[in-house]
Parts: sequence; structure tokens; C-alpha cells
Amino acid sequence: MVTQSITKIDPVQYGKVLAILMAIIYLIIGLMLTLFMGLFGGILSAIPGADAGAFAGIGLIGGLIMTITMVIGGAIGGFVMGVIGAFIYNFVASKVGGIKIDLE
Repeated sequence: MVTQSITKIDPVQYGKVLAILMAIIYLIIGLMLTLFMGLFGGILSAIPGADAGAFAGIGLIGGLIMTITMVIGGAIGGFVMGVIGAFIYNFVASKVGGIKIDLE
């Protein structure tokens, strides 16, 4: 077993990785919310005189727009936070040492 340290992280590469991870997470959450909004729109159609298709359609369209916005925003935010986080990690690691890991 070999013990090694992570002493430096490439900020742009870490930003890209975090952007993709956050986009995937927000895509999953957004699709679940879209499904919920479509179902909730269908439930609202039980109101007397309500148009079932209109409520469900508005819920689905709104949910898809929200999902797209969440994925793009999550990717941008993930990239920015990844770059900032890598710079902070590099600064701290230069002062106190990096994270030690055991490799086989």
C-alpha cells in the first residue's frame, strides 16, 4: 500500500467535473418535479369546470422549462464553485499539506 497526497487540483478540470455532476443531479430532480407538476395539474382538473388537458399541459411545459433552467444554472454554478473550490483547496493544501490517500 502506498500513501500519496493530493497537493494540487486543476481548477478548470475540477470545474468541468463539478459542472457535469451538478447538471446530472439537477436533471434528475427537474424531471421528478416535472412529473409531479403534470400529475398535480391533472389533480387540479377535478375542479368543476376546469379543463384537464390545460392544467396538465401547463404543468408539464412549466416543469420542462424549469428543468432546462435548473440544468443550465446547475452546470454554470457547479463550474464556478468548482473553480473557486479548487483555488481554495490549492491554497490550503500548500499551507497544511494535501489530502492523504492510500493506494494499492
